[in-house]
Amino acid sequence: MTIDNNMNYINNINNTTNSTLEKLSSGLAINKASDDASGLAIADKLGVQKSSMAQSIDNFSSGIAMSNIAQDSISEQKTLLENIKTETLKAMNGTTSTEGREAIAEQINKYIDQYEQIADQTNYNGESLLKTNGDSSDDLSIVAEDSIVELQKSDTTSISDKLKSFMGDFVSNPSSMDSLLDTVDEGIGQLASFASDYGSASNSLESMARNYMSAQTNLANAQSEIADADISKMVTEFSKTDLQSQLGYLVQSQANAVQQRTVALLS
Repeated sequence: MTIDNNMNYINNINNTTNSTLEKLSSGLAINKASDDASGLAIADKLGVQKSSMAQSIDNFSSGIAMSNIAQDSISEQKTLLENIKTETLKAMNGTTSTEGREAIAEQINKYIDQYEQIADQTNYNGESLLKTNGDSSDDLSIVAEDSIVELQKSDTTSISDKLKSFMGDFVSNPSSMDSLLDTVDEGIGQLASFASDYGSASNSLESMARNYMSAQTNLANAQSEIADADISKMVTEFSKTDLQSQLGYLVQSQANAVQQRTVALLS
């Protein structure tokens, strides 16, 4: 092997060693287009899809959390309506005095206030969940990469508005008590429907999230197969090229020594 050929051999070995070290340090078999242009393009595309999947899963998680918050608050409102029903039945009883009905009316008004406070305070990231505006802002969209789940806010305050309309003559007018009782029963049914809507949405989002997580895992595996380095193989290759490099330098030093002795003899 001539000196020039040996230098080219050493340079090639060094380039291979440097490439192997780069792969070992990054953990990737493809670090630049020259390593594998088509493989890099596919891996990058899979990475973008994986990121979109991850954001979709985050969106689903937010939607599930939002639905759960709404359901919990609706459950509290339902309890208040049940308390109002109990108090109304007590007021309708013939053994209850006028003073007793007045006390009951005061308690019912407190329950109604608590009910509306729940509606006012129940929100997700500032988005009210149990009050409506009567326009498109009442729609809530959970957006994923290739699908959208539509939710609609619950109009729970319409129930409390009706209840308040019967409280003016609650103590003196038995028909107001009857109407209030009917409204409470209707309201409990409405709340059950609202809770069911949020519950169905939550179940749907959980199912979609599981599917997306499975798809994300498959994408990650596919990307890993293309882009990740085989560490064991890289270590073996590095050891091999490092030994070859050392042999090359040894040959080069011996060649240089021979050349120097030849020059010395000729001189």
